[in-house]
Amino acid sequence: MTVKLGTVLASSCLLWLGAMEVRPPVAAMEVTESHPMRLSRRRRASELLEEGERHIMRGEVLEAVALYNEADALSLHGEVGAQSWNLLCWYGSLWGEAEAVLEACDRAVELAPDNIEIRDSRGLARALVGDFEGAIADFRVFVEQTDHEGRRFQRQNWIEMLEADENPFTPSVLRMLFID
Repeated sequence: MTVKLGTVLASSCLLWLGAMEVRPPVAAMEVTESHPMRLSRRRRASELLEEGERHIMRGEVLEAVALYNEADALSLHGEVGAQSWNLLCWYGSLWGEAEAVLEACDRAVELAPDNIEIRDSRGLARALVGDFEGAIADFRVFVEQTDHEGRRFQRQNWIEMLEADENPFTPSVLRMLFID
């Protein structure tokens, strides 16, 4: 009798499961060719990062920030490294969007705190958002460790101006930094 009861129970479960209508999750059905944001979720983090880098070089900073953040969220192997965040930090600042990229600057420093180029980039962003003390601290690290005399002199001059509560980043200086 135990065998028959178990067989009946198993048969009932199979009938019940067979009667259920199996539907894919709603989110899976919503991914369409006509919606680019949903398509981007299916791309790899490295592709999003490359696209973000193209946007930042064209001055499309907010678009680049969104792509970098999405790449970081999808990244399984740390594809968004310190140098990538630094690129976003430096060029985002030069394009006039320092506030939008300050988090990227901090992420770059977190990942590579001893990299003086990254500290230099964050110093620029900090100065542009009015955090002169933070900028001075970053530029001092650069000045103390760089072997490049011309850049050392320039950053030392920036430190002195920032200490005097003057902003050294005129439009002409910022244009010059695009090639630095």
